[in-house]
Amino acid sequence: MTRGPTPALYTARGPDDLEVAGIRKELEESRCVVVAGRTEDWWSQDTAPDPEDIRVLLGADRARADRQPTPERRIRFIVSRLMLRAAAGALLGADPALFDIAYTPVGRPYLRGCDDLDISVGDCDGLVAVGLMDGGRVGVDVAPLHPPRLRLPSVEHLLTRHELERLHAAGPSARHPLLLRFLTQKNSYAKAMGSGRRIPYADFGLATDHDGCHLLGKDGRFYVPGLGVASNNFGSTHLISATGVAKAG
Repeated sequence: MTRGPTPALYTARGPDDLEVAGIRKELEESRCVVVAGRTEDWWSQDTAPDPEDIRVLLGADRARADRQPTPERRIRFIVSRLMLRAAAGALLGADPALFDIAYTPVGRPYLRGCDDLDISVGDCDGLVAVGLMDGGRVGVDVAPLHPPRLRLPSVEHLLTRHELERLHAAGPSARHPLLLRFLTQKNSYAKAMGSGRRIPYADFGLATDHDGCHLLGKDGRFYVPGLGVASNNFGSTHLISATGVAKAG
């Protein structure tokens, strides 16, 4: 079996901190990378871009930024677009301001004119992560590692039988991290497929073993060529899950 792409995580404190050589090599080898950074590193009193630079870099996204419900959400949105453009520019050797971010009818972002480079954005509580994939689809989801504990009965409708069995078998300290991994991986897969919640979350899960990545459904376990998923902690504060789906052939 051919293993699918395994998204690799890179951190960056700003555009000048991108590990361009490493990210390019990873994209060539695994075809899928995630770049993540804290908004305070990309947007502080010392690092915030000039307002005119923001206007140019955001382009048509200025209206979306202005519609964000809080100042914190607006900054996070702007940082996500700056990070996305910086990462794509570094990978492709182009001026970040030249990229035009457009959206599918379901709101999924893409880089106009860069058909082979797929993108995804996830953000949460001071952290932004952007996924990039060459020749496939990518989805990224971010969650805080220490939110208020989720009560299992409130999310059982989002889980497969296999996932529920694993959660009930896990010890108390392992149950919440495992639940976060299940949910963020489902979100990242849904983003990659552009399906949103149209596929009931109780109908699928993801599992990785020595044979590669599989979908777990109501009727069993299915190997999916070109599918890869990874979850990584960002320090002690966030969990980042990413799914890559390579194009057939």
